[in-house]
Amino acid sequence: MLDASGFIQEAIGDAETQQGAVAFEMLRADIVSCRITPGSNVSEAELAARYGLGKAAIRRALIRLSERGWVQALSRRGYVVKPIALRDIGEIFSLRRMLEPVAARHAAGRADVNRLRQLDAVCHAGFVAGDPASQATFLQAHRQLHLAIVTAGGNERLTDVFAPLWDESERVIHHTALMRSRGAELRHDHAALIAALATGRGEEAAAAVEDEIERLHRVIVDAALTTSSMLAPQAAPADARFPGTGKTGRQSRAIEQ
Repeated sequence: MLDASGFIQEAIGDAETQQGAVAFEMLRADIVSCRITPGSNVSEAELAARYGLGKAAIRRALIRLSERGWVQALSRRGYVVKPIALRDIGEIFSLRRMLEPVAARHAAGRADVNRLRQLDAVCHAGFVAGDPASQATFLQAHRQLHLAIVTAGGNERLTDVFAPLWDESERVIHHTALMRSRGAELRHDHAALIAALATGRGEEAAAAVEDEIERLHRVIVDAALTTSSMLAPQAAPADARFPGTGKTGRQSRAIEQ
């Protein structure tokens, strides 16, 4: 006689995995948008109540985020969200300069040009400062345009590296309030880039991407230098250490409501 217990357990496991994925996306979005501020302390109970999910799902999400180095577990005191410092901005954009021009070079003649033009139209239209829906649409279109270029080259590992790197760039944009203070400088005309990709001119595509990265880097650094929390960021708790940084600190802000 067939024992159904295995199927029941498998179904339960699938449901828990799906809830963990939902929790991860919700938590990732709140960290990227700085609705949960850099340096904040969070707990499984707080987050479960915030999202209306079980602690097991939240725990799965926090494990994935800790693997990215975005949160760090504290001894019996929950988790701390990675702070942002000026050094982080330099490292983020240095890595983008290493990866994206190469990706654009490989994407030349392979990218879906019609899709890129649709996304560029949304980027070019910009957004209304202070309108969360408008800002989200703009940032999502910008993300999808660059992701489409990276994926067109066919290197799946590069795509896996790029997605969280873009998230980190976006988190810095939110933390420095660029959407509110210097929104016009976030707009970028991708016409030259798309034309180069369409006609297989890899070197021109790479140069166009590098130029965009450089300009955004300058704007973000300028904004960071006038952002008090960037000049003297509140440190993480003393027992927190983020992978790849060697940084430690003390207790920081509570979760932003």
